[in-house]
Parts: sequence; C-alpha cells; structure tokens
Amino acid sequence: MTRKWPKIIAFLVVGYFCLSRSFAYLGIPPLHVFVGEIVLACFLLFGPKATTGRWPWVAVSAPPLRRLRQRFLLLFGYGVFQVFLGAGRGYPLFTAVRDLAFNYYPLYLLLGLCVSLRSTLFLPKLVRLLAWFNGIYGVLFILFLNRIIWTIPGVSNEVVEVRVFGQPLGSAIALIGLLAFEDDLRSVWHLLGLNLFVLLGMQIRGEWLAFAVGLLVWGWMTKRLKRVALAGAYLMLLFILMYAIDLKLPGPETRFAGTISARDLIGRALAPVNPDAAFEYTADYQDALNTTLWRTVWWAEIWTSVHETPARAFLGFGYGFPLGDLNPYLDGEFIRTPHNVFLYALGYTGWLGLALFLAFQAELARLLWNTWKETGQPFGILFWATSLVFACFTAFFETPYGAIPFYLTAGCAIAPYFLQGMNGKKASQQ
Repeated sequence: MTRKWPKIIAFLVVGYFCLSRSFAYLGIPPLHVFVGEIVLACFLLFGPKATTGRWPWVAVSAPPLRRLRQRFLLLFGYGVFQVFLGAGRGYPLFTAVRDLAFNYYPLYLLLGLCVSLRSTLFLPKLVRLLAWFNGIYGVLFILFLNRIIWTIPGVSNEVVEVRVFGQPLGSAIALIGLLAFEDDLRSVWHLLGLNLFVLLGMQIRGEWLAFAVGLLVWGWMTKRLKRVALAGAYLMLLFILMYAIDLKLPGPETRFAGTISARDLIGRALAPVNPDAAFEYTADYQDALNTTLWRTVWWAEIWTSVHETPARAFLGFGYGFPLGDLNPYLDGEFIRTPHNVFLYALGYTGWLGLALFLAFQAELARLLWNTWKETGQPFGILFWATSLVFACFTAFFETPYGAIPFYLTAGCAIAPYFLQGMNGKKASQQ
C-alpha cells in the first residue's frame, strides 16, 4: 500500500485542480461518501508505517511541526466547538458537521509530507503532470466539453447540478510550478502555452489576479523581474495580435462568457471597476458586473450581520447557519460560501475563528519560507501566496477541490525543511 500513496496523491491533486467540483463528488453522493474523506480515513487509520508507529501520528509529534501542530489543534478544536454552537442554535447537525471540513482539511499536509520525504523528485513530477493534464483537458473543456450537460446522479437537490466535466482551476498553479521548477522554460513552452490559453479562456478573474501576484513574487524571489517585464511585454503583444485579427472563440457556457477574444477579456477585467468602459469592449459586460455585484453585496451583508452583536462578532453564526440567506441575490438558491475565505471564516466562526485560521496559515507560510531559504526552491511560498489570493475570490479552503490539493501540495513542499529539523539542525529554533 505504501507504494500506492504517491499515485493516490497525484490522482487527488490533478483531479481536484483540473476537474474541480465534479471530481469532489466522486464517490457515493446519496450517502455523502466522497473520495476526499475516504482517502483521509484510510491514511489516518491504515497509513504508511514509520519505525515507531503509523506515520500520521509520528509526524505530528516531530519537532519541526510542533508549532504547526499546536495551531492545528486550536483550529480543529474551535471547529468542533462551532459544530456544537450551530447545533445548539437549531441549525441542521449534518450541515454543521459538514462545515467542520474547513478545520480538518489541513490533515492532508501529513500525507503530502510523507510521500515527498520518500522521493524529493515527487513534487516536480507532480507539477509537470498537473501542467500536462490541466493544459490538455482545459483546452478540450473550453472548446467542447463545457457544452456537454451530463450531470452526476444522486446529488442532493439542495445544491446546483454537478456536471460530469468540471471546470479546470489549475492553470495559475501549473504556470507558477513550471516557473519554479523548470531551469529551461523554452523546453516547456508548449505547457506554458497550453495553460496560459486555459487561464485566459476560462475568464476567471480571480485566477488572473492570483497568477499575476504569483508571477511578481517569483520575479522578486528569484531576482528575475526583468523576465517578468519581458513576459508582460510578450503578453501585451499577444493581446495586440488577437485584437488586430479580431480572433474570436466560443466561451465556456459555465462561465456565462459569449466569446473569447481580446476585447472580451479586456471588458471582463474592466467590468468591476469601470462598467462604462467595459461596455465599449464586450456585450457580456453585464454578466461580469453582476457576478461582482452579488458577491460584494453578500460580503457587505456578512460584515454587517456579524458585527450586530459583540458575541456574534467574536464567535460568528456557528456552523450550519445558512450564510447564503444573507444575500438577497440568492433567494431560493443554496450556496454556502461567499467565495472569499476571510469572510467565510468571519461569517461562520467570527473574529476568533478567523484569527486561528490566519495563525495556522502564517505558521505554514513560515515553514515554506524557511524551506526556500534552506534549499533555494521558491515553489512552496509561491504556491501559498498564489492560492491565498485565489481564495479571496473563489471557493477554495472551504471546499475539497481547493483545500485538499492545497494541503497535499504544501505538505510536499515543506519536506526538505522537515528533514532539516529531524536531523537536529533546526529543531532548536522551533
């Protein structure tokens, strides 16, 4: 079984990032049994063995993870408290328990760490695999698969239908990974091109911003800001060429995008900040603007409602609360996440829950930063920064298709620093 765990991680990371929501429903939907929970249970109960016991329980007691372990226990314990708080307030117990996933998803760090410790080449290979699959599947999705309306049977009527072919969400991650791991970018120009096409073609503005931030951080960390500027110049030339020849492709139906063209891309980017200017570029500017409006209205309602009483500001509404009911645009629809991790944590768990989540992320960022300092490999901190920005505009840490591959990949990325600590070189600093 030990030799199968790398394949299982690759299956999860590629599946979640590339097929997103549809992959998350792989399992037995009527019984609410899904692939992510099955793998986690098997890992905790029957995971690889170390010399002193099962790996998950050995790893959490290791000196390099002491602070991370402490913060996870606080985060998880507070999540359990939120389940009881929500149930005590009359919210559905099953819904409250489901929301607890936000607090136990970090356990996947241990699985990623375990596999990467056994093979230092696993993470670069995983990034290359992600780039291949996301690039090829993403192009097929944009051109053909998004129009196939097959849905996964057995999904609850409370949620929006789940299509068999999910949206690819791994483009920014794949691009950042290629930049970090590939010494000669010219040798992977085809992977860069495929994933850049998918990044633009999916027209997910939050992912655009996440990639831009990741690219700038990469340029700063590696002292290659000139290359970043050159990449920006090439991208601008590509836009000019697309604009000049008036290149148009049908946009994915799942993104409410009529066409993919230079004008449409500019219009979608401008819609949230200048609708009048966006109108000059695309006829679909209203859809892009409406997406921004219903989210910002929801965010404002969460902020206002949470701060109505001191107790609610401190503890939030509690797990199981129908947070979507605060949004007037979602009347009759079931959406549990406001597509912003900070407001998700604030709404359900209050300032205390948000502080615990940020404290855990800060410690994870410290480990990834120290890994870069020790090894010179910046991928971990680049991946963390890119993911955190993306999580501000989409469902990420509160969903399996964002959180599970994030923690698996982050666990792989901290393996070199973990080895340093286990050898006693860094344990005294913990």
